[in-house]
Amino acid sequence: MNTDIKQIHRFILYITILIMIIFPFSQLILQELSLQISKPSFFFISKLIIIYMLFVYLKKKKITLTSIRLKKVHIKYILLGILMGIIAHMLTMFFDRTQYYLLTGEWLTAEKIVGTLMESNQNISFYSIIMIGFSVAISEEMLFRGMLLKQYQSMNIKPAILLSALIFCLYHMTVGNLVFAFVMGISFAILTIYTGSIVPAIFYHFLVNEIMRIILHFPEKVTETYFKVMVSPITTITGLILFLSISTYLFVKIRKNIHFQSEKVKFFDRYIILFIFMYVILLILYIIKALK
Repeated sequence: MNTDIKQIHRFILYITILIMIIFPFSQLILQELSLQISKPSFFFISKLIIIYMLFVYLKKKKITLTSIRLKKVHIKYILLGILMGIIAHMLTMFFDRTQYYLLTGEWLTAEKIVGTLMESNQNISFYSIIMIGFSVAISEEMLFRGMLLKQYQSMNIKPAILLSALIFCLYHMTVGNLVFAFVMGISFAILTIYTGSIVPAIFYHFLVNEIMRIILHFPEKVTETYFKVMVSPITTITGLILFLSISTYLFVKIRKNIHFQSEKVKFFDRYIILFIFMYVILLILYIIKALK
């Protein structure tokens, strides 16, 4: 296996262990010591630590920010990323409602969505949403589309996009909605290759993650009306058509204009097998919890 790819796989594994084991354990210790720190603040600090680790890794490997596509880009590409983020948000609602239906046997209504979000986002300010959202988007885009996708481009375009999306999906094993993470991983990769920068994908990623919580800061009547529109079949179908159309168009453009080396890179090394093993365990626990 390519040595650089192997090292990045190992680095992703370390960060995953940090997120899944070390950070939660540290939070429990702080609580036991009666050191008050809000969940949003702790989450933001944890993401800053990951960003710091990324910069240390890049410095150690003598990798420049430009080489991982963290560079300036034309405003039209940023607007494209924002547009894709808004459209993908329609799919977010569909995936969330489908997952809820599979677990409970009933569809999420606009009122339930608002109630659930209000309960889980109490005392979260608009500014904390911005900070947390961008810290997540920046760290993950640097890692997956900046570093990992860059290395996978020693292969043909399809394996590069699909494999980077698969690792991104496995990284989100604790979220539960893995299919959606995989779909988003593909679209993030396509947008990054097309624009030549991870900046548009950062804005795209931010909106996919945070737009629902941002909407909660509008007046209640506006918020409920918004979610009533978002749960309608017409919105879902329209969003799906737009999302597939834009993604397909960008992919066709990439295939015509960007050429990759045909060198094959072995993928399923022991680190990725461990990822899958961890995911299977978490999925079983998730199902057991849902059945109770």
